[in-house]
Amino acid sequence: PAPGKGPPRRRAAAYAQPPEQSGPLATATVEGYHSFVPLDVPDASRRSRTPSFLCKATSSVDGEAYSLRRLDGPPVPPEPLAAALAWRSLRHPSLVALVDAFTATGPAADGRVGRATYFVHELFPAAISLERAYFGTPGSAGNPGTPPSMTPTEDGLWDIALPLLSAIHAVHSAGAALRIVDPAHVLFTDPHTVRLSSIGVLDAARPERNLPLPALQSEDLQALGRLLVSVACQNAGAAAPTSLRRSLSFVHASYSADLSRLLMLLLSPPEAAHASVHDAVALVSGRLMTRLAQGAGYADALRTELSKEQENGRLLRLVLKLGLATSRPSLPANESYGDHPDRYLLRLFQDLLYGSSDEEGRPLISFAQAVHALNKLDLGHDGRALLTGREDGAMVLVSYHELKQVLERSFGEIAAAAEQ
Repeated sequence: PAPGKGPPRRRAAAYAQPPEQSGPLATATVEGYHSFVPLDVPDASRRSRTPSFLCKATSSVDGEAYSLRRLDGPPVPPEPLAAALAWRSLRHPSLVALVDAFTATGPAADGRVGRATYFVHELFPAAISLERAYFGTPGSAGNPGTPPSMTPTEDGLWDIALPLLSAIHAVHSAGAALRIVDPAHVLFTDPHTVRLSSIGVLDAARPERNLPLPALQSEDLQALGRLLVSVACQNAGAAAPTSLRRSLSFVHASYSADLSRLLMLLLSPPEAAHASVHDAVALVSGRLMTRLAQGAGYADALRTELSKEQENGRLLRLVLKLGLATSRPSLPANESYGDHPDRYLLRLFQDLLYGSSDEEGRPLISFAQAVHALNKLDLGHDGRALLTGREDGAMVLVSYHELKQVLERSFGEIAAAAEQ
């Protein structure tokens, strides 16, 4: 399957109803999270050696769906858990944000209930891992596996390299190390957006006390280099020590010199004076500037579309108020509410919006005319509208300013009755 394609599909996936479930998972509530649905994604825990159970859960606080990971084994001690919670303050567009981490009692994947440590991250429905996208999933008895859904290209590799390098830069600048840069933890949340997932999990489950921070940060860069080599060759084992030289030769022959130089810097031997993330960023600064300009243009286009949707929302609110004001025949304290001249005037305006006909009596559908009239009503324009009653043939010349006053007065009566 392709990565998630846009907000409507992601929203639908987030609130998709799961199949009928039974057992503890179906009725469990853990620290305010409920409606657990196992996520059908490759379990990345095999790479981090932290067995876990990943599922979708809904928060009873805000009603949003989140990714909930339950670590197998005994609960994490307070000190490593506090270190993991520090990741909540780090936000970056190429990181799946950590929302919370806690120890609580809840069901495991096999249904057994016990105390465990949970990690709550942002949920990106329909996302797939880079591992699945470029390497597929292996087969097993009765399961043929799935083939890769993406083919490596020069642009595709930069779509991966630049966001991940930016995320590593942010993390290293904050005095931390990721330790999770591998194909199983990189998610395509849409066809051109990658994010690193599971941040903070290793800090709690496998705290590193033997290596200094510079060594861990160097390993992040090495891991990014190995990931890019594997994707470029579309071979999960391409960056293994026995294959790396041959794989780099293939990359040099098949891709740009810029990509080769970046890989050489990222994969420089640890015993040498290892380059920092700042060196890597400087090396690709030209491409980063190009992406920055593209991002600014994309943001401008989004703002334009957002302004259109804002206008749509404003007009929808106006249409709803108009419908509420005219569709109710009475109120508890006003039995003749629907017969008032104000409501008659508003119903005539609705006829103008929805009941127009041409000279031969055929329905006249003009969205532009309706939007134009609604905009004038919302502004309280001084211009006038000729309203004609379909039933009694009455004709009324009234300004949009007066119509707006009538609408606000009518809706105010309904709002007041609702609060009584």
